[in-house]
Amino acid sequence: MLRFFSILLLLVTHLTQANPEQLISDTFTQVSQQLSALKETSLQDIEQILKQELEPHMDIERMSKLVLADHWKRASLKQKKRFIQCFNRQLRHDQAQSLQTWHAGQWSIRSTTFNNSGSKVAIEVHMKMTQETRNMVLRMYKSEGRWYIYDAAFNGISMLKNFRDDYALRIESQGLGKTLAKLCQQYPLTVKKLVMAANEWPPFIGRSLPGLGFSVELISQVLSRAGYEVSMAFAPWEKVHKGMQKGKYDISVAAWSNADRQKQLLFSNPYYHNQLVVVSASQTINTLDAFQNALVADKKSLGLMEDYAYEQLIPKGSRISYHRHYGPLLRKLASEELDMALLDGDVARYFLNSMTSLKNHLQVPTTTLHSRSLHFTMLKDHPAAHTVILDFNRHLSDYLESDDYQKLLEKYQLAKYERNSNIN
Repeated sequence: MLRFFSILLLLVTHLTQANPEQLISDTFTQVSQQLSALKETSLQDIEQILKQELEPHMDIERMSKLVLADHWKRASLKQKKRFIQCFNRQLRHDQAQSLQTWHAGQWSIRSTTFNNSGSKVAIEVHMKMTQETRNMVLRMYKSEGRWYIYDAAFNGISMLKNFRDDYALRIESQGLGKTLAKLCQQYPLTVKKLVMAANEWPPFIGRSLPGLGFSVELISQVLSRAGYEVSMAFAPWEKVHKGMQKGKYDISVAAWSNADRQKQLLFSNPYYHNQLVVVSASQTINTLDAFQNALVADKKSLGLMEDYAYEQLIPKGSRISYHRHYGPLLRKLASEELDMALLDGDVARYFLNSMTSLKNHLQVPTTTLHSRSLHFTMLKDHPAAHTVILDFNRHLSDYLESDDYQKLLEKYQLAKYERNSNIN
């Protein structure tokens, strides 16, 4: 019943002139024509019609206050804003579902009743649905020459009263915070244009690479299959994270998972597995035990890149120097200023191919010391994070079996690795 009550909420919200009855007629005609033009009446298409054509003139804040009643006064500014946004999406979704059963164009106005001052009006509308006909009473108020709908009734039952009673029970049983969280999770913001961001990390990410890198191309192609448009921005990791918090970026392109990151971030399913190898000018290390023994027993020096989630791989007390760029790190290895470095094999090989003077001094093993799954991430409090990642995961498995994926691997010359029995 709530769903049907809300069907007409948006159909008349752009009634801005003096004659509400004529404006209802014009609006029903307009929406009917757009619905009839759809080849398939998908929920997303209907929601888009409602959002673009009708929502700008709806006083959703007033409705939200009436629905939450006394709880509105106790809510924080952030909670009020979130409720307005998520409740609006709930209404839009319910209305779109109801419109799927409406015979577009089959409706009529039965009566129009103004209050004494002419500031409010009740309009009875008859609509023909797939299996029944419905009589709705729309209640509107006038403010500064504009008409806004604030309620609808069916068989004398108020839509706002139903919502108010429903939310009162929810809030009483689980509190305002949990009620709001569940509402926003059930009706997330749908974002079809996304901004990805990352630091340079060839061959996975790079301004000068064709397609901007393996990771950028793969994520773009999979999200495109899911119906998203994406753009790419380059920034240092710390600025990427701050940009995500400010809403400037939606997606961080490439990340390894660890406990600290999982507190703030949602991770996609892995779209690749990075193969960590030990690069050295003087020794070959192919097992994790040998690597850790060299650090602990032999006191070998180790070079690492900043902002990498190496986790438990590095024993405490190891002699470590951190580097922001690969070039200086590789040169120190070649000159034996450093004994060894733990690097992604594909990345190390990419840089060595462009540093010909070091090729005779350093070799990148193809035996993997440790494998790390590679993901893209979004902030947990991003309004569309759950939806975007779910859409990506749904399309990823098919993509990884496709010719497009094989062509992408060949394009970036990603190496095949011998898997070591000690790999985690």
